[in-house]
Amino acid sequence: MNYKYVVTNKVIPLQTLKPLCAALLLAAAPFCVQAAGPEVPDAGSILREIQPLEAPVPSSTGTGLRIVPSVSTLPASAPFRVKALRISGNTAFDNATLHALVAEAENTDMTLSQLGELTDRITAYYREQGYPLARAIIPAQTIRDGQVLIQVVEAHYGEISLDNRSRVKDSLLTAALVPLKSGQAIRQTALDQQLLLLSDIPGIAIKATLKPGQAVGTSDLQVDTLESPRVSANLTLDGYGNRATGRERLGGTLNINNLSGHGDVLSLSALSSGSGLNYGRLGYESLVNGQGTRVGGSYSALDYQLAEEFEDLDAHGNAQVGSLWAKHPLIRSRNLNLSGQIQYDRLRLRDRVDLSEIRTDRHLDNGTASLAGDARDTLGAGSISLWSLGVTVGRVAFDDSVAEAADAASANSQGGFSKWNASLTHLQRLSPNTSLYLTLSGQWADGNLDSSQKMSAGGPYSVRAYDIGALSGDSGYSGSVELRHDLGMTWAGQWQALAFIDSAQVTLNQDSWSGLSGANKATLSGAGVGLNWTGPNQWSAKASIAAPIGATPALLSDADSVRGWLAVSRGF
Repeated sequence: MNYKYVVTNKVIPLQTLKPLCAALLLAAAPFCVQAAGPEVPDAGSILREIQPLEAPVPSSTGTGLRIVPSVSTLPASAPFRVKALRISGNTAFDNATLHALVAEAENTDMTLSQLGELTDRITAYYREQGYPLARAIIPAQTIRDGQVLIQVVEAHYGEISLDNRSRVKDSLLTAALVPLKSGQAIRQTALDQQLLLLSDIPGIAIKATLKPGQAVGTSDLQVDTLESPRVSANLTLDGYGNRATGRERLGGTLNINNLSGHGDVLSLSALSSGSGLNYGRLGYESLVNGQGTRVGGSYSALDYQLAEEFEDLDAHGNAQVGSLWAKHPLIRSRNLNLSGQIQYDRLRLRDRVDLSEIRTDRHLDNGTASLAGDARDTLGAGSISLWSLGVTVGRVAFDDSVAEAADAASANSQGGFSKWNASLTHLQRLSPNTSLYLTLSGQWADGNLDSSQKMSAGGPYSVRAYDIGALSGDSGYSGSVELRHDLGMTWAGQWQALAFIDSAQVTLNQDSWSGLSGANKATLSGAGVGLNWTGPNQWSAKASIAAPIGATPALLSDADSVRGWLAVSRGF
């Protein structure tokens, strides 16, 4: 028998009652007992899903530095007795430290060539300690009573010059070189830091040369900046969309560098699944000094319309987000980097369920402080680790009294909140063609969060055996282990195969409330295989297929046994 219910003078088939009940929960919790489960997609959750945490990218290590060494040779000689070695000219290290490197040669017979090998030890020690141009030499001398002098030449900067052929203003590039001063000892760490900060500027390429200077013991630094492509773009077609707003999506980004000559970037991006989802973002970021400090802002907006099992609800909505941020590199080097960022976000979220005339309008004001870094080492065949830690403090306010009252009687997400986010990624090279990729991320909240602030489990960025946003909650963790193997280069491009295991655990509601029923914590796990392709002309693709491991939570009893993901992109 086909039963029907009448709500607000509209006839609703029984099969639509479940999503209607879920929709009512968005603003009318007292009218429908909530089972702790996945929410009906709304502006907050959809915004969160299309703005996933980006895969961390390690800092660049190229300084463009070329060193032109000075050349000196020692003439051949007959062996002679070396009774004592004296060292002079050193200021960075004491005599005892340097003498210990060559002391074994005292009271032996040596040639000038063999003495040169001793000086190489001191030179190598200076290099290891970060003095790339310091060197030890045997100066012209008269050797009496076996006393041999080793002269240390600790290189200092001579002339520092800049040849700028890019759109970036000379004043900004010169400011990046200010910490390097004529007469200053040449230290690898300080030199690398400033050259890396220059290389971080969008739209330029740098070349740097250290060559012998006019004065003895000096080296001149010549820095050349060249123009690199001013405009870059990317188009992506994927199946990463939410089923309710459209699975297939077409997206694109456009970046324009140095509009003002301040190392600035204007970025535009768009994403659409047709009538179900349309999203756009405009961002701008600029350098404010020569030491890598950047400030920026962005505005983004989305519009959505739910379909599939929610189509009869006539549910739709939109979101707008305005952001301001500042970030600064605290440590910048080849093997260790750390940066800090502060950010303010203003979110306006509006949801409508026309079938039951429900509206849920709210806004959030969030402040976030975060640290992010990376480190390289020579463990095994080489590895790199990336990490981040952030804290967000914000406030949720409802713009509709009915929705505010419904929230107060249920999740009570309005008012102040705070949450912590952390992530750790490690890429370990096992052999020239094989690597192990590990990633772990987590979130902890002090209370029930708005849907825009929750964490998701499921989808191509989390547990790939489950649909995108299969579960969302206030706190939890997500981790993956991938074994990657490069299959080599063919005429069609480079191929990489991978096998992976994903797992996540989510606490759906940090705090319970009267009327809440069902499980409040769920675990998802899955395993699968994938294939990555990088082709000519900036083409690339990613494909994966995964199946659940272990018991599927009762909330997701209808989860697919196998799920696949595909994305194809082209850069310009």
